[in-house]
Amino acid sequence: MFDSVLIYSLLVTIVFCQFAPTNETVVHHDGRLWDVVIETCDKDGAGTDAAAYLKIFYESGHDSETFHLDNPGRNDFEQGSRDHFKIFFKQSDIVNMGLFWWPGFSLSQSWCVNWVLLLNSDTEACFEGIFEKWILHYRDPPTYATRFHRLRYADCVRPGPSTAERRTYLRYDDIVRNSGGTADIKREDDD
Repeated sequence: MFDSVLIYSLLVTIVFCQFAPTNETVVHHDGRLWDVVIETCDKDGAGTDAAAYLKIFYESGHDSETFHLDNPGRNDFEQGSRDHFKIFFKQSDIVNMGLFWWPGFSLSQSWCVNWVLLLNSDTEACFEGIFEKWILHYRDPPTYATRFHRLRYADCVRPGPSTAERRTYLRYDDIVRNSGGTADIKREDDD
């Protein structure tokens, strides 16, 4: 009898502890659904059957997320193909991206990527990562984009060749720091 009362008391205590207030800080993120488009190189052996991953790096909190890229029932990352994924990112202040792969049970496990686009139609945000290289087997850090840019949303629908001129993406703080303290905007009529 005493054992059953003890067990019952323990179970009640565990249940109430789950609902007790805590001092944990809840961090709210502006999570949104993003379109991720990846173009595999059109070279011999560039496609892969290995498990491919995308790692996104955020500015706030120096945070990151890793996503397994797979469309069930579809053969992703074939040589010269473009693959599309819909992924929920917890933040939108993206500062870089990386790719890596993990071996599977197949012979085709090397992977070469031309570029990756991250698009969000809600905020009209677009980021382009130009890789144009072979992606390395799982490593931390992953294989980073050779160039990473924020583009106008309209330019993301069909990106230009890698040799096209790109706009650089700087935060306001970077402009102030590099200009000697103030963000002076030079107008054409000042000449």
